[in-house]
Amino acid sequence: MTTKTTDKNSLKILCELLKKYSNKEEIIEKCNIKSGAFFKHLTELKQADFKIMKDGSNYKIKAFSNLIELKNTDTSTIAHLLVLAHFILSKKKAKNLKTAIEKILLLSSKEKYDEIHNKFELFKKAKIYSDYSDKISEFEELINKNKITKITTQSNQSYILKPINIIMDEKNIYFHFYDEEKNENKTILFEDITKIIPIDESENDIEFKNETIFELYGRLAKNYRLKENERLIEKFPNKIVIANSNSDKKVLFKRLLRYDVLCKIIHSKNDVKEFQNLVNNSLRKLKSGV
Repeated sequence: MTTKTTDKNSLKILCELLKKYSNKEEIIEKCNIKSGAFFKHLTELKQADFKIMKDGSNYKIKAFSNLIELKNTDTSTIAHLLVLAHFILSKKKAKNLKTAIEKILLLSSKEKYDEIHNKFELFKKAKIYSDYSDKISEFEELINKNKITKITTQSNQSYILKPINIIMDEKNIYFHFYDEEKNENKTILFEDITKIIPIDESENDIEFKNETIFELYGRLAKNYRLKENERLIEKFPNKIVIANSNSDKKVLFKRLLRYDVLCKIIHSKNDVKEFQNLVNNSLRKLKSGV
């Protein structure tokens, strides 16, 4: 807004125009102003960068000029919030939220206002929002708590991760997270995720993040018997996921080396690195004939 000011009557008109479409006579009566001063006050509002829309004999504030700068990601987030409200909240609460946000959007440009409205209608029609609203809520809670989490995908891939945010476009929703094993950020489609498992980090239990977690495949997975200090996390037709709390990593790694390509350590990051170093050292010794 510019540094120009409006008087008390101009502010009364502004408040009235923010509420609804009103014609000149209604505004004059409501604000108790003189008929001849009406257009003077409108001019003051326009000079203060308020965009006033006229539809027939009615007036309304359509948008403000450059008071809030919204990026494309901002408009998508707002539209996403409105869609979640549409699917999750009661009709009355969803309507109240939409009304409140629309009033706030008057502080942006008409172009951004229309962009959010268009995205809202587009997102609302997308089946994925109604299908994954529970997952969205669950993941947003994990983000807020910065909770270490395990997810499993349709291809039986498992990730130990820290949630970062939710990414959306016109067609899909994605999890964006930090991969503890690979030490890198990754993005996965919502529809590819089959399980979301928060990891218990309470002081009274063995901390998941301090265990060595590995996967076994094929015939080894089918015939494997759990050793001391091991527990089965997940079981698939051709794969099992095991957590080992043995403090002697050298003994464990030596055993896992024998499983060759039928075994893979997936957590922790330090265990993965240490095991890779052990494999590389073993290969070097074989090549050198030691």
